[in-house]
Amino acid sequence: MKILNLKTASLICLTALLAGCNKQANILDHVWTPPVKITDSIENLVGWVYLYKIQGTIMFLQPLENGATRCFFLTNNSWVESHFMSLPKGYDWGDLAIDQDGRTVVLPDGNIENRQLVMKALLGTFAESGIRVVLETTWETDKNTLFEETNPNVQFGETNRYGRGSLYYGKGIISNSEIFLPYCASAVTVTSHTEHGPFDNGVFHSTNAGKTWQMERISDFDTWVPMICKTKDYYYYFGSQYNFWFSRKPTKDGKWDAPNTLTKTFTLSNWRGSYVALAAGDTVHACWMDRRHNKWRFNIDGPPIENDDIVYCHRKDADSNWSKDILLSKGLTYSYPPSMSIEGDKIVIVWSGISSAGKHHDQYDPNDIYYVTSKDGGKTWLEPLKVTDQAKDGVVSGRPQVMLFNGVIHLFYIQGKIEKAEPLSPGLTKLNGVPWPIYYTQRPFPN
Repeated sequence: MKILNLKTASLICLTALLAGCNKQANILDHVWTPPVKITDSIENLVGWVYLYKIQGTIMFLQPLENGATRCFFLTNNSWVESHFMSLPKGYDWGDLAIDQDGRTVVLPDGNIENRQLVMKALLGTFAESGIRVVLETTWETDKNTLFEETNPNVQFGETNRYGRGSLYYGKGIISNSEIFLPYCASAVTVTSHTEHGPFDNGVFHSTNAGKTWQMERISDFDTWVPMICKTKDYYYYFGSQYNFWFSRKPTKDGKWDAPNTLTKTFTLSNWRGSYVALAAGDTVHACWMDRRHNKWRFNIDGPPIENDDIVYCHRKDADSNWSKDILLSKGLTYSYPPSMSIEGDKIVIVWSGISSAGKHHDQYDPNDIYYVTSKDGGKTWLEPLKVTDQAKDGVVSGRPQVMLFNGVIHLFYIQGKIEKAEPLSPGLTKLNGVPWPIYYTQRPFPN
């Protein structure tokens, strides 16, 4: 009888502990300022916004569908749109790289023309009237050079069931006169059937401020959405597909290491923003959507349903390996792409998600915005807290972007409510596609 009572007591304690973890993720942080609408999204959650530190303030960029870009600056603690910024069209502003002084910028671009990979880079400087173009370079590479392949069955830019041979590029870095632009390219091989591949990814590297370029190949993995960053002593290249991997090389005359897997449980969702990597001082920080606890489910109405975690780790230049993974989204059933910002040893990570929902839940269903912070360079973290608390009312909050600046956390997110679907025909409906407000809020970094 005593043994039974001890077991019962232990079960009660365990249940209370688990309930406490779940309650923590549902605590609303009231320190955030009331949200203020800055602009509207392109269509409900469609459309990313980008934040950059530049010349003593923060710049907010919103690419639009017509190739134009809206630009806002943080001025006297409020956001002011600049109608005088001259921003070149045809470039993806999410891949804008800015040097540490906030004056020199580089924008990559690329496509496939006549079975040739055509890469472009625009180099410029920021002025009050916008970006003053200093140099715009273009260079071409054929499939044989790119893939080290002469097989005529390898088709680059051909239309097939896999689509065309593809090119992805990511945000580069500027370090004095050196520029690195990460890229991923793929082709298809046609024999008795069509296979996706071969692949090539690496960096375009200039040592003379963009006047000349060379390719540095890193791997032949199937990957996309590359990212590069620089610590004190190393350059890091990140790539993802069904694994999350990295390569690094010393900043002083080194070669890229053989690629290494950071995690084998990277999300199966190929969303842009599924991971983020940032460098600060001698440390690189990585945060990603992770499927280690995922209950993957087939969805007849769209992409498979996943309930991923948000996981973090870091590595110092002197470390022989990465730190132990830390699960940040404790108490949540669903979590969606994270955003991260760093200032010294202070780190903030935000994402959207929900503590409990049905098995067909996705990012377009009601979610709230969550955040966590670390004040010791990622060694320890506070428990997740809510920024919003409207999912219970059927409101969708998503696509958060965060910037830590002068000890203040600046946060943007899209918020709205999916109205009743419009019937187009029996069995076919149209979702509400109206723009939603993009809100801004802030709070001091917690002590």
